[in-house]
Amino acid sequence: MAVDKAPPQFVFDIIATEATRMFIKADFPLEDVAVMYAERFVDLYDTNKLVEDIIKYVELILKFLNSVDISDTDLILVSFIYFSANYEKLNVKRNKKPMFRSILKGQDADQFRAYKGSKGFTAYVYGMRASASPLKPEDWDSKDEIEFEPIFTRLRGE
Repeated sequence: MAVDKAPPQFVFDIIATEATRMFIKADFPLEDVAVMYAERFVDLYDTNKLVEDIIKYVELILKFLNSVDISDTDLILVSFIYFSANYEKLNVKRNKKPMFRSILKGQDADQFRAYKGSKGFTAYVYGMRASASPLKPEDWDSKDEIEFEPIFTRLRGE
């Protein structure tokens, strides 16, 4: 994988959502959490703007979560990670094995990725309220995502 390319949008969503979970659970400054997650991907992707974008994403997600009444935010965040890994959009499953390239191949950086990711999360949550968005299965574990093993291994800090 090219280190001069940014992560695809769905990979950024997974990384930033996991950083949001860590920030909510732990008592660390947001900047430290963002740096920690960005450093885990330095060998796969260009992480120049990744820290700033993770911070923007987390702030947007926290603003949204503060504006709605959600009883289990961790379940919603983990479900969004599952959704991002397995769906391109509602009712469209992600092709995890494209014929001619790796699904994790880096792309040109999108300067609006934090905004796009937060809007995707917002749409997902409203879809949950309408029973349109899939909730993660109870037996789902990120270790089962073989195609995304390089991503989830780094997220777990392994």
